Amino acid sequence: MGRTSFVINPERLKGLRVESGLTQEMLMSKAYKILGRSPEAAPKTLIGHYQRVEKNGHTSKALADALAQALETTVEVLQGKDTPESYHYIDKLVKQLKAQLELGNNQALNNEFSEWQSKYNSQCPDMDEDIYDFARDLGIQIELAQLIGQPDELIKLRDITGWSSEQILNPANVHGHWFIRKTVMDSISTSLEYGLTEIMWEVRDVIKKVGHFYTDDMHVNVKHAYPWIHIDLIHPRISDFHTTTFIFSRTLPKPDGLKWVSPSEADKWMLSELDRIAFDEANFVTLNDGFLYPSDITNLRLKIIEITDHAKSRIAYSEGWLTDQEDSVFDSFLASGRAHYWIVNKLTGGLAEGLRAHLHHLPEVSWKVDANNGRITLTCDSWKLSAEKRAKLGFYNLSYTISLVELMPDGSYRAAPWSKKGIEDAANNITRQLQGVWASEYFASDDEQITLHFQEITRLGETVVDLTNSSSLEEL
Repeated sequence: MGRTSFVINPERLKGLRVESGLTQEMLMSKAYKILGRSPEAAPKTLIGHYQRVEKNGHTSKALADALAQALETTVEVLQGKDTPESYHYIDKLVKQLKAQLELGNNQALNNEFSEWQSKYNSQCPDMDEDIYDFARDLGIQIELAQLIGQPDELIKLRDITGWSSEQILNPANVHGHWFIRKTVMDSISTSLEYGLTEIMWEVRDVIKKVGHFYTDDMHVNVKHAYPWIHIDLIHPRISDFHTTTFIFSRTLPKPDGLKWVSPSEADKWMLSELDRIAFDEANFVTLNDGFLYPSDITNLRLKIIEITDHAKSRIAYSEGWLTDQEDSVFDSFLASGRAHYWIVNKLTGGLAEGLRAHLHHLPEVSWKVDANNGRITLTCDSWKLSAEKRAKLGFYNLSYTISLVELMPDGSYRAAPWSKKGIEDAANNITRQLQGVWASEYFASDDEQITLHFQEITRLGETVVDLTNSSSLEEL
């Protein structure tokens, strides 16, 4: 039985070789050295061996690894599975520009670099930093020119870089060109965007604008099926409701059109922001792991973290009045697409009373309620108190953060999505409740259901020692 052949992408191999400024003989000599074979083999042997690989892509896994190392890339990139990283291209361009500047005979580069420094008033003592920033700007120009393909612009960029006409057409891979098909309430449009920033903003903006049509229980589905990324808005009750979707992919300009390519690792890091957008704008989310968040709405709980000086923290979980809900009432909210609102209302319903024992010693004026970053924050401004009262507190900083989590079957908790509108509504509800608490002559509740049992957080992810609800503020 013959050896199993390993396959790489011949076009990608050639492009990276040319981009690196290596001849066939030079690249194979480097690969032979990495493999421990004689790099001084006859040029005919090196070239002949390399040409067979560049022609059909068939080689051994060991030689593929060696070629990847010699080209300062990965085997996955050589196979065409991954898009080369932005930094890889920029580093190549920096290396080329430095070599040209050292030679000193590239007047087009000298003039362009001087103009760039004047434009940005660059007085950086580190020339390497200047060259890197200049290379990044130049790389963007190259990437944009590769899409439009204007001959004059490509010739100008070729002269500035000192690269050949073939090298200047190698994929720039700075931000990437992204094809996007957007459907908003059944209205379809397509566009080509440069980089992911605009797409991220557009996804969030569309969800904000049309989300209310899908009710509070709107479901956002995020799926990565590379090279394509899908985002779908789903109505909780009407299966054939107006379609709102995003489908987009990174593309590579080729002479015969655009080619769909998988995102680079840097792209994937940026694309992870889609998860946060979904958690910020919707109350039900399915991520690429295939799990629904929350999987059971009746298992939602509030997580309350108390933070004092020196980041000393205590944590408690509350189910409020959730267990007191009536099924018929819940079903009516479920039918109207507002089940999440009903559940959160029940959770926050007993929160003010639960916090009462911890807050009543401080006047209302010292507290501020904010809703942002996926949580509600209650912050005490101790400087609004008299010096005498501050002295009795024993701390200067006190705050509570309130977030939504799901109680899992094994007793653990996991983060749950909570739309910005839902958080704002809950924050207003809590504010009204707290105002009632401060106005009440009674400050403690004996209802165990809403009593907050704080535990001290001693290490990240671990809680120990169930503390009492007694407060050092009782002396005030």
